[in-house]
Amino acid sequence: MLVTAGASLPAFAQQKLGSVSISAVPSTSAVVLYVARDQGYFEREGLDVNIKEFTSGAEAERAMLAGAVDMAGGGVGTTMLMANQGIKAKNVVLFQKKPIFTLVASDRVNAKPGDLKALKGKTIGVSSPGSLTDLFLRIALRDAGLDPDRDVTIVATGGLNSHLPALQAGRVDAQMTWEPATVNITKKEKAATVFMDLRGDDVPPSLQNLLGSSLQATDKWLSDEKHLQQARAAARAVAKASRAINQNPDLMLPSLQRMFPTLSQDLLKEIARVEAPSFSPVITKEAIEHMNKIYRSAGLTKADVSYSDITDPRLATEWK
Repeated sequence: MLVTAGASLPAFAQQKLGSVSISAVPSTSAVVLYVARDQGYFEREGLDVNIKEFTSGAEAERAMLAGAVDMAGGGVGTTMLMANQGIKAKNVVLFQKKPIFTLVASDRVNAKPGDLKALKGKTIGVSSPGSLTDLFLRIALRDAGLDPDRDVTIVATGGLNSHLPALQAGRVDAQMTWEPATVNITKKEKAATVFMDLRGDDVPPSLQNLLGSSLQATDKWLSDEKHLQQARAAARAVAKASRAINQNPDLMLPSLQRMFPTLSQDLLKEIARVEAPSFSPVITKEAIEHMNKIYRSAGLTKADVSYSDITDPRLATEWK
């Protein structure tokens, strides 16, 4: 809905809340940030947002923890790991309710898709240690009865542009990746096939109903009232952008085109169609309880993380 010049706006929308910086990986998950910026949702909430791009979620979150940026795009699961390490951060608003990742495998992996046991002895690439690609791969391997540190070799291959060369050079047998590398590797270059797709329902039980990425901020940053108001405004803007994408996936296309200029319009439309339904701003208690169970059983966390440890009711009110 467009707001006319004479329309009455809530007080928070009439205020100029200043500039904020957000670190993010240029990916389908982060598209909601670009839509919120380009469609004016941030501006209408009084925010001037500067999106700083990184090659992995782990790097984006480290920038937040170091104070190099105000907020970061990263995995909800990573905030749970942080909480177990005594690092206090909150999920400001959810991006996607499912992970965006795929595991693609070269013909050196002579097995049917989904047969994770066949990866024993293989080398698998992730973007960086501690990233979501690393985290979800380890969960899947443990679910299949494999020890990620003994039964396979996990190597860091860097950002999206390095995934195809790593496969082609034989540096890795399989690679955790995401769009547009998935379609580029499997359909355009035919260097690998999809071995596991976390965006669908045919995934190991431990990876079902796991939340994807979110916008995050440290408790220290949020303790400042001005920053809290900025975070609330950001949550409102992202929530509105998420619902707009649900209704019209084509809103993703300009951002996807800028991120992935070599992809055809047809492939970009297909990515938007597949990804759009998973955008949702809401983090539920049930989802965190499920993730606690999976993370603890996988040995990723030593103790459960409470819902209040990683969410803030003052922010949650903006998800509606």
